[in-house]
Amino acid sequence: MVDGQTARHFFTKAIGQSYGFWSIFAFLWLLISCEPSSSPKQLTPAFYHWKAVYKPGLTDKKVMSEVNAKRLYLRFFDVDWDVAKRQPVPKAVVQFVERPAGLTVIPTVFITNRTMLSLSASDVTGLAQRMVMKMQQIAKEQQIQINEVQLDCDWSPGSRDRYFALLTAVKKQLGLPVSATIRLHQIKYADRTGVPPVDRGMLMFYNMADWKEETTYNSILDMDVANRYIGFIEKYPLPLDAVLPLFRWTIVYRQGRFLTILNNVTRSQLIRSTLLKTQADTNRFVALHDTTAFGISVRSGDLLRSEACSQQALMQARQALLSRIHNQQLTFALYHLDSTVLIPYPHDFLQTLLKPIKTP
Repeated sequence: MVDGQTARHFFTKAIGQSYGFWSIFAFLWLLISCEPSSSPKQLTPAFYHWKAVYKPGLTDKKVMSEVNAKRLYLRFFDVDWDVAKRQPVPKAVVQFVERPAGLTVIPTVFITNRTMLSLSASDVTGLAQRMVMKMQQIAKEQQIQINEVQLDCDWSPGSRDRYFALLTAVKKQLGLPVSATIRLHQIKYADRTGVPPVDRGMLMFYNMADWKEETTYNSILDMDVANRYIGFIEKYPLPLDAVLPLFRWTIVYRQGRFLTILNNVTRSQLIRSTLLKTQADTNRFVALHDTTAFGISVRSGDLLRSEACSQQALMQARQALLSRIHNQQLTFALYHLDSTVLIPYPHDFLQTLLKPIKTP
């Protein structure tokens, strides 16, 4: 391979000494042939596990094997603010029916923004110590080797400084790489939201529209909404990994206001229900009378909006991400590992979703 300085020197010398057209042509051909060709990004397939109990079923294990996923972002626990105790406390600590085997497990901790808003700056180091001890305790019990941890918090301008200080303290105490989840709005408005002091960011490419708004079409994954943000990905200063959604839900509104979310209630279930009438938009349904259905009390006029991620939208999202993330090596994860979530997607589609593509 010829470097640029050598090439310029050789080219000038060739002209000065009248090497002739064919000599110059041959050298230019050599330069072109030595240029690096477009190469596939190196993807590491991964899944998130966000359930209360770690007990992967046969479907979960089969999918993980078929897509060659060796990395698992496993939610160890949440951290929330206890109003009565006036301090942060661990909640929803994961329970293990079996130990994760043959996987690189990245302990992941979700921290509510209200925790960071309520926490005093002087208590940040103490919280970091308790979180690290809790992660290490769980890892030791399950014989999990920690090589990286990830923190998940939708920080705000008011909590940013304390959250960033927490990230720094956790990294210092662990002496290991720390990654943080990044939302699309934090990519676009990085000058306002700040860039977390971590080794890598995990771009959450979902929940991109306001799910509490009745007029939203699909809050989970809407490429029309995503296109308002993806142009800023290339300029983000952190190396990025990415996670795409596989989950689905139905959101219920009453008198124009958000009421509740029905996890894993599908559009086909809504279509079959004689309680509901389909609106012009095929993912919206209106209740015809008062009753009990889908585990909730439904009133006449309630609006139910079904949201899911089509294979086409997921492939578009994948292409947009891999063509804009600047680092050549990245983890490409799917959210999340649950047989009820995985069932609608053919295994060969999931394999395709996690294959590398050539950079432009």
